[in-house]
Amino acid sequence: MRKTAILLIMMVFITAKPMAYGMERDEMVDLANFTLKNSVPIESWQVTLKENLTRKKAEETVNNLKDSSLVTVSEDENVIKYQVRDVHKQVGLDVSYSVVIPKNEAFKPEMNAVIEGTQWNDEIEEEYLSIKRSMEKKIFTKSLKLFACLTTEPGGIIDSDVFVKRITKYFNVEHFATQTDTIENSMHEKIIYGYTDLWKQDFIIQGTQMNLQIAVVQVDETNVKYTVGTPILIHEY
Repeated sequence: MRKTAILLIMMVFITAKPMAYGMERDEMVDLANFTLKNSVPIESWQVTLKENLTRKKAEETVNNLKDSSLVTVSEDENVIKYQVRDVHKQVGLDVSYSVVIPKNEAFKPEMNAVIEGTQWNDEIEEEYLSIKRSMEKKIFTKSLKLFACLTTEPGGIIDSDVFVKRITKYFNVEHFATQTDTIENSMHEKIIYGYTDLWKQDFIIQGTQMNLQIAVVQVDETNVKYTVGTPILIHEY
């Protein structure tokens, strides 16, 4: 089961509720802490920050990236894309930036930043938060959209019903909806949506708030892995 076009369109309608200064939680830290407390090994995690820019701001951002890093430029008939990658080997983090500038001026440029890794511990958490806060202060504005996701290693320790019950209790999840895969021989068992008021972003499905998505993947007869994301999964799983 792949994410459908309608789910990608819903990204446009993601909203953020106001939160008091100093009270905001971090979604990636919450997801990582949940898996660690439930002894579920992490295969990978990723945080993506996105924001539309004006043409002038996009040009300024590209120039700033050129001043500090080696920029890779790619181009097709529709867009020019500038990319920078920064590897933090000491703590096992990868950080990448991209500015996508459409050639059609009817469309806005977009700034993307991705922080990702394959492990999680206190040192990684500290470095991740430092990088993210620096991005929010120096690159993005309050209009940014943030997407966090975490994939567990395949295993048979926790079946999907128990996993969902644990995540429901941990995050006080409500407004559940389940999409079951009926395609024969598909690896995807089901996609589960829910809502928690712990996080500031959400989107609407048929009039109901949602900001948690769980993809259950049956790797083989005995092993299952989970990809959990907020407010929605924006990559293949």
